Amino acid sequence: MKKIISIIGWIVLLLAFAALGLSSDDPTFGFFFYLAFFTATFALVYLYVKKHQRRTEIDPKKIVLVYKISGIVLLLAGLFSPIIALKKIGLPILPNILIFLATIILVGLGILAITLINDEKHKKILGYVLLILIAIVPAVFAITFLSTYFPNAYNALGTSYWSIVAVSVFAWWGFSLYFKKD
Repeated sequence: MKKIISIIGWIVLLLAFAALGLSSDDPTFGFFFYLAFFTATFALVYLYVKKHQRRTEIDPKKIVLVYKISGIVLLLAGLFSPIIALKKIGLPILPNILIFLATIILVGLGILAITLINDEKHKKILGYVLLILIAIVPAVFAITFLSTYFPNAYNALGTSYWSIVAVSVFAWWGFSLYFKKD
């Protein structure tokens, strides 16, 4: 069962990286190009590690350091994914900074909501309500602000939805790796 969950996790991560291609000028080509590129990259790294793997003990501190660095890189990819998704509309620097700050706040509120759901017995409902409110924010932002930059609200909502999924996947995976003990 653990192997299946690991495989599903890798597939989700590859699809999240491939989704970066959706923000290109040709989203269909970009998606499949990124998917092929990251699949090949991960496969080559896996094969290299498998071939050069020695049966010696690896220092647990080095493993934890690799987890922490990987977690930070994935978290940064998540935080910058809305800016990457919106680069095709050419926003000035100030809105990009505000979007980055809003993403940090939403990720922080998401962590708070998950903490409330997992830790506090009497505050589970508050955590779920907070998650619902967090999920509403990108849609409201897309309809009120982004619809002026896109030909229709559907494109604005689609870009907003892609951004929030990328933030969720990368941030969750990044935090999971950063706080992993082994």
